[in-house]
Amino acid sequence: MKFKPGFGHLALLLTLALLVWLFSGELLSSRDNAPEVVAPVAQPITVAARLSAAQPYRRQVVLQGQVEPWQSVDLRAQINATVDVLPVGRGAQVAKGDLLLQLSEDDRRSRLSQARAQLAYSRSQLEAGQSLRRQGLNAQTDLLRLQSELAAAEQAVRSAELELEHTRPVAPFAGVLDSLDVDLGDYLVAGQVWGRLLDTAVLRVRAQVPQQQVAGLELGQRAEVVLLDQRTFSGVVSHISREADSATRSFTVEIRLENPEGLRIAGASATVRIDIGSVDAHRISTALLTLGEGGQLGVLYLEPDDRVQFAPVQLISTGTEGSWVSGLPEEIRLITLGGGFVSPGQQVKVDQASESR
Repeated sequence: MKFKPGFGHLALLLTLALLVWLFSGELLSSRDNAPEVVAPVAQPITVAARLSAAQPYRRQVVLQGQVEPWQSVDLRAQINATVDVLPVGRGAQVAKGDLLLQLSEDDRRSRLSQARAQLAYSRSQLEAGQSLRRQGLNAQTDLLRLQSELAAAEQAVRSAELELEHTRPVAPFAGVLDSLDVDLGDYLVAGQVWGRLLDTAVLRVRAQVPQQQVAGLELGQRAEVVLLDQRTFSGVVSHISREADSATRSFTVEIRLENPEGLRIAGASATVRIDIGSVDAHRISTALLTLGEGGQLGVLYLEPDDRVQFAPVQLISTGTEGSWVSGLPEEIRLITLGGGFVSPGQQVKVDQASESR
């Protein structure tokens, strides 16, 4: 039997259509029965934390200063004269008013006698002139001239007495004659330094305090002074300058130290620690300090629901054992590990082992 050519083509098309229909049904069935894809849930970051409790912190202002005598003066010659006598030696302890040097009088005593004689003459002349004036026998100008001559004579006596007094310089205050730079027979000219007197029974420590810290200082506050050899002394704040130095913008503070034993520490360098009261503070690792959005220094902590928050702090001091900060509650859960991976407002998971330590 023979088929017509058109019938074969039609059979082939029907077969292909049947295959397409069957395949598309399988696809639809596979899609409808495919398992549902579930997006993974993000797990909270795990951080370590510890409970920090505030402690009383003794606040101090720490400065670097220098120990100085309470009083010191360069001894200068007031007249031109020769050294006749050395009553005391270098390093001698002297009292106020003690004779330190004897200079030559030269003709000063005779000039004083002459000035006193002239003074007596001027007084008698004035008395006579006043008597004549009462009688109307001389003019007012004559009386004024005599009064002027008397005043000049009195001034000449005072000058002669002062020059004679300068031949015997005395100690202006009690202390130590720390230097004596003359020998017998030396000629001194007016203004020449011949020695130095120090009062070391009381000492002062002078230091510069930054303008940010001066507000916490008051007269009478206790201070601890530590020398380079670690000897420690106790003193009080005796002076705080009213004006800052124009170059450094710092204020001068002075500490008064009693030195009854006369220790040789004047001129030494010293560390000054001034107590300025106590404050509740937390001691934390310096690594926990971070900056907030506004650049403020602070720490990250956890709320009761383990949500991260930022708390600003005031840095009191820092050292090898950590930093002391104020401005936090009495107790706070500080993030100690993982703080660099979280931000304020974020929910976290807490390592329970870290909080139990």
